[in-house]
Amino acid sequence: MIPNDLSLKETAVLSGAPEKTIRHELAARVVRASRSGRRRRFGSREVVYFSLVNGLPVALDKAQRRDLFELLADDKERSGRWRREKHRLVLEGDVPVVLSTDEVVRRAEARVKSFLRIRARITSRPEVLGGDPVFEGTRIAVRFVGERARRGEPLDVLLEDYPALTVGDVEFARTYVELGRPPGRPRKKPRFLRGNG
Repeated sequence: MIPNDLSLKETAVLSGAPEKTIRHELAARVVRASRSGRRRRFGSREVVYFSLVNGLPVALDKAQRRDLFELLADDKERSGRWRREKHRLVLEGDVPVVLSTDEVVRRAEARVKSFLRIRARITSRPEVLGGDPVFEGTRIAVRFVGERARRGEPLDVLLEDYPALTVGDVEFARTYVELGRPPGRPRKKPRFLRGNG
């Protein structure tokens, strides 16, 4: 079981669902999330739920979404008009909605597991690149690699330039850039003083 250790923003990026949608589902009490202090924490089940709902060609009402989340979160066989059948979920009705889940679940869980594993290897120390987050044991800035990956530089070029990194590291760096800078004080820009001479 993968721990609930994702922020709302990380959940949005990993699932492809807009942050606004996640906030709406929380406010409407469709989705539950654990708490860590004042912050909500999410796991792979929430990523699976938002990946499924975000990719649906039909809109579900609030009750249908809540029942779908209950089915996924609690490993139930049935919830409301939803039922689980081997490798798919079925919404009963005049025209049944059938969701194949194996691939979505596999992809979401693999992405979350990889993200958390690599995130644990990111370090930040003031004496290394001025505190910019780097891959553990290197001086390779995560943001710099992610920016290059987002600009479309080929993976083989990035791996050749940074042999200490893996394919997963580059994918993490790209996701890291999508997350944007964490909230906090902006860095002070260096001031250049004119010397006497």
